[in-house]
Amino acid sequence: MPVKLTKRQVADAGAIVRDWIGYRAVMNEVPGVSFGISYDGEAVLLGSWGCADLGTKRPAEPDTGYRVASITKTVTATLALQLVERGKLRLDEPITRYLAWLKPSLGRSGVTVRHLLTHSSGLIRDGSCEWGDQEFLDRDALRRDVSAQASVAEPSVGFNYSNVAYALLGEIVEELSGRSFGSAVNRGVVRPLGLVATGTRLTPRLRSSLATGYHHRRPGEPYRAAPVSEARAFEPAAGLISNVPDLLEYQQAHFPGDARLLGELSKREMQRVQWQRGEEPHHGYGWMIWGVDGITVRGHAGGYPGFVTRIGFAPDLRVAAAVLTNTIGPLAELGLNAIFHTVGRVNALWDDAGAPPHGHSRTSLGRFAGQYRNDFGEQLVVRVNQSLYLANPDDDRPMRLAARLSPLDDGTRFVICDNEDYGQRGGEISFDLGPAGQATVLHYGAQAMPCVEV
Repeated sequence: MPVKLTKRQVADAGAIVRDWIGYRAVMNEVPGVSFGISYDGEAVLLGSWGCADLGTKRPAEPDTGYRVASITKTVTATLALQLVERGKLRLDEPITRYLAWLKPSLGRSGVTVRHLLTHSSGLIRDGSCEWGDQEFLDRDALRRDVSAQASVAEPSVGFNYSNVAYALLGEIVEELSGRSFGSAVNRGVVRPLGLVATGTRLTPRLRSSLATGYHHRRPGEPYRAAPVSEARAFEPAAGLISNVPDLLEYQQAHFPGDARLLGELSKREMQRVQWQRGEEPHHGYGWMIWGVDGITVRGHAGGYPGFVTRIGFAPDLRVAAAVLTNTIGPLAELGLNAIFHTVGRVNALWDDAGAPPHGHSRTSLGRFAGQYRNDFGEQLVVRVNQSLYLANPDDDRPMRLAARLSPLDDGTRFVICDNEDYGQRGGEISFDLGPAGQATVLHYGAQAMPCVEV
């Protein structure tokens, strides 16, 4: 897609995604979700749906806290690169140089810091940690696991995603910084960025805004709350607690030209493909790298008992996004990819969606945008620039087959254009308006579809 992008385009994409995420949260019975998009360092969309806690009915808000789990790995990698910039850490040194206790089990392995960063160390993934209701391993237990069986493969042989590797990387950060991991995060990331809701321990302040996480369930089964637990030895791999505004700010700090965390070379090295897997995502240092409709996204997924989260940014477009959920399910990944898909499609449609005839304005068209449903299904009517489109909320790429609506007059009648062959291309769409001038019913062919709250 063209690099050219404007704030208004991102805002229009955000309005589409807001309704799409809400609809998919309803259909998938997600307890709560918080989400946001920023453009060039400014939040363009901050949204939420559902409950942060089902028992108290506390609503999910844009600033609700979530366990963001493996997103922590990007912070740990950032701290490691800060140490590289200061000359304290060398990526191709054996990790036993920094952690002497590993010499009996890994002294001849050749595992380096770079291997830890790229998940190419061959180290065990989780050891005896089950990632369930029980407490996470403490450091002594983790060291026993590593001493008993450190590896499942030789280094550099293949990609083996490892939480243990990042736990060890966190120990190296502690060793070289002389601080606990949480203190290193505060000093190296939280304070320079002015983050207000991010940390690695359940302090009273972070606990007060934290959503309740809910375990995986089948349809019809009640939700079961996950325990509130510390990540302990896995703090550098999965301990982070944060919210949408802080995560947008954090990603902004990894854009070119932002020197708050790292120099330009370090950021480029973190974000370029260091290990190419057989399929996406590929991996840099900390960051996952994948494509969405031609847009290259750097980001990371997070999975913790009761939480699934996702962040991603496209530095060339100056866009960052986050989708955080308090249950186990696909919405975070689907939602983040839908954001970048929609940004790309809005950009591609923008010029063709210019000023319509018959006296309609951007503002007047906004009264028709919304969610419409009947017994046969649902439709999204969305605004792009100064045109309306029909979008499919059931499609993981909602704007993939969007049909433009061309006004027939200056009132409520439109004709369907640019639709795929199974749609009603050339057919008429009309709207009924309520007393406040907002659309209340969409007439689509012979069907009447009332407007509904997502």
